[in-house]
Amino acid sequence: MPFDGLAIKAVARELDAALKDARIDKIHQPEKDELVLSIRQYKSTSVRLLISANARWARIHISNEKKPNPTHPSGFCMLLRKYLEGGKIKEVKQLGMERILHIRIEALDDFREWKDKILVCEFMGRHSNIILVNPENGIILDAIKKYGSELSSFREVLPGKPYVSPPDQGKLEPGRAVWDEFTRKMWQQEENQSLAAALFNTYTGISPYSARHICLTCGTDPDLPVGQCGEFELSKVFYAIQSLLADIDQGKLSPVVLYDKFQLPLEFSPFTPLSDKQAEIKVYSSMNEACDVFFTDKMDRLRLDSMKTSLTRKIKEHLDKLYRKKFHQEGDLAKAYDHDIYKDWGELLTAYAHLYKKGDTEVTLNDFGGDQTVTLTLDPRFTPIQNAQRYFKIYNKSRGARKHLQVLMAQNQQEIDYLESVLVAVQQAEDPSGLKEIIEELEKEGYIKAIAKKNKIREERSQPRRFLSSDGLVITVGRNNRQNDWLTLRESDGSDLWLHTKEIPGTHVILSLPAAVKSIQDVPDKSLEEAATLAAYYSKANQSEKVPVDYTFRSNVKKPGGAKPGMVIYDNYWTIMVNPCSPLLEQLLSAQRTD
Repeated sequence: MPFDGLAIKAVARELDAALKDARIDKIHQPEKDELVLSIRQYKSTSVRLLISANARWARIHISNEKKPNPTHPSGFCMLLRKYLEGGKIKEVKQLGMERILHIRIEALDDFREWKDKILVCEFMGRHSNIILVNPENGIILDAIKKYGSELSSFREVLPGKPYVSPPDQGKLEPGRAVWDEFTRKMWQQEENQSLAAALFNTYTGISPYSARHICLTCGTDPDLPVGQCGEFELSKVFYAIQSLLADIDQGKLSPVVLYDKFQLPLEFSPFTPLSDKQAEIKVYSSMNEACDVFFTDKMDRLRLDSMKTSLTRKIKEHLDKLYRKKFHQEGDLAKAYDHDIYKDWGELLTAYAHLYKKGDTEVTLNDFGGDQTVTLTLDPRFTPIQNAQRYFKIYNKSRGARKHLQVLMAQNQQEIDYLESVLVAVQQAEDPSGLKEIIEELEKEGYIKAIAKKNKIREERSQPRRFLSSDGLVITVGRNNRQNDWLTLRESDGSDLWLHTKEIPGTHVILSLPAAVKSIQDVPDKSLEEAATLAAYYSKANQSEKVPVDYTFRSNVKKPGGAKPGMVIYDNYWTIMVNPCSPLLEQLLSAQRTD
């Protein structure tokens, strides 16, 4: 759900209770539109309060995520440190049901007197902002986003200007609206408007997601046209809202995060939703914890997608150059093969040289087959034998060019195969750390310019994916090319089974076999099929229905000298056809091991 008035109400209640009289130790601004306040509670416990004015992900909650701080703090951050560090939080208050929070902080001023300051947090989409206000005169001290009259005729958010609250939307406040106001506002809307949409248009702080939940809570169809609703239907909705607000005020919450089948976060909510039966629901002890889990997972996913997009673009730039190079090489090779005719012409001219003399410009000769005639152009400065030698020279030159081109084309194709395999690894990366390993690999291979890093921290390397087959055998799948090398050449035994998609970019897969397996006939068929399915799934052909997968004993796999990471050769292999989209895959993914 959006960070609407109901979610803010639940978060604000928890923050007001948890941070009462807590001191602000440090203030950081890790992003241009985000603050992190390090707050020391009683008994010396510390928490981080995250406040974001991001246009899409504006929010406030206690966070466990540690973010790196910029070397040079912004002017707004420095001003907050001046006014608020060392201060005590006296109150966290929501303005009615608006998406606005006021954090009242008592801190020492320049004259060593305790004075209040208000940190106004507005969570309103692209208009979100964090503003420091002096409550004595209502003047803005500074804001994380500043704009003047050229952007807003209603109010200016600039230091020295009076703070003006955002314009009222003309909606009712759920906690104060009476029955007559509610019904009049609902029935003023178009008759075909759905009940949930009408509720959203009537009450402030209610998002469309919350409106649907409220309707379902009281047993009313959220898509029912408001024109068909009488007092009975509206009264159920009206009192359901009052009950929900009372539960939030009393702390009777069940904060949840909803996940899809791939464990990606979908929504968060202060209550268990009734409209998402297909989603997996996880319950948390507090609204702050639910928000932290949801937004941390969401931000990680967004960062991962952003890194993937950037890295994919760079790899494709190199691939485009290589494919253009391949196109031109194929054209040059075709031209070189066209020059084979010069050998035949040279031989013909040599055979009939005695019939012609120096100074002739053209000769017509019978082909050796006798069926056709060939007309050849001669250079009159040379004898027929010398002209034949010129033809042989052109042929020999093209033959040497062919050999050279074939070597260059093989090198170019190896580079294409390597980058295609890297592209597959990028698209299937599951976390930023895995992408960082791929970036390091590309930097070492010279495809990306390496950036000098000061005080580089050695990060823990990711581990290969591990699965358990139906026969209890471990199937290991590499995540990137360097990991493929380590998995195939160092971790696995020569008697293990090695699998890879046939002539398709993908990853290395190892099926660990027991010592009792002496020949390919002893390999369990079900485990072989499962390992091959994983090899197909983690390849470029994972959307195809039939994918060929080669398999052989690992002892038959070799790495040529100077080959790029993940590039190997193998012999004495077999091929199996599998479907990576089969139901077998879901069983395998659910059996993935984490150890």
